[in-house]
Amino acid sequence: MAEYQLALRLHGEEPGILLRLAHGYAHLDRLDETSGYYARLIATDSSYSDQAIADYLAMARRALEQNDRARFARALEQLETVRSGLVPDEMTLPFARYYYELEEYADALPLYLAALATEPDSVDPRVSYELARVYYELGECGRALTHFRDFLATRPSGEVRRDARWHAGQCAFELAQKDRLAGRPAKALEGFELVIALGAPQTLLDDAWFERGELLFSLGEFDEAVRSYQQVLDLNPSRTGRKVRRAEDRIRSIRYRSTEEEEQ
Repeated sequence: MAEYQLALRLHGEEPGILLRLAHGYAHLDRLDETSGYYARLIATDSSYSDQAIADYLAMARRALEQNDRARFARALEQLETVRSGLVPDEMTLPFARYYYELEEYADALPLYLAALATEPDSVDPRVSYELARVYYELGECGRALTHFRDFLATRPSGEVRRDARWHAGQCAFELAQKDRLAGRPAKALEGFELVIALGAPQTLLDDAWFERGELLFSLGEFDEAVRSYQQVLDLNPSRTGRKVRRAEDRIRSIRYRSTEEEEQ
């Protein structure tokens, strides 16, 4: 490599010298020097792109075998600067997870989608959870909820399951509120009932029961509405919750209404 460096100083940026330097540093897994020389070489003659691609892929494979996720991802990033869309199928998911771990969700999303599109039936169920979290962090609760439910359907256990239920419930509640405001009571009712079925987040359970009661009340299903309002009270035995007084008022008004109807 020292001889090639000397040749470069003596003869200038001849393609053959730049190629040998770039290729040599690639074999040494020195990515900064490799990318620097390939950038200069390709700027001079783009026909050398294929050799650059081959070297970046080889570096990525070696890094993956050595579990060096950062070097693996940097090699693929350099590959993408030469020609996009060439990440091999077997590298797509590790590449996606690299960005996921860095919380760079916008970069992770297309890679997760590509991984699922390639082998939808053989991908680890945890990928559904990771993709759901990506959508959640990007503010796309509708899509996040679909993947959280897919993940929960695999009957996982432990902390990840609890986290998935919490995020799924959060999304279900948010979407149910939007449906209620948009005048879609049946859809909203389905969302609030999903929060209740998930049992999470616990801080939203009394709100979910109350909103369920409100929807049922508006639909004239008073007995079921009372049951929902009573659940709000049962969740707050000290009667200090935010929805307690409103739930008590609703129960009284329904019972008063029933009494009036009986007297008539």
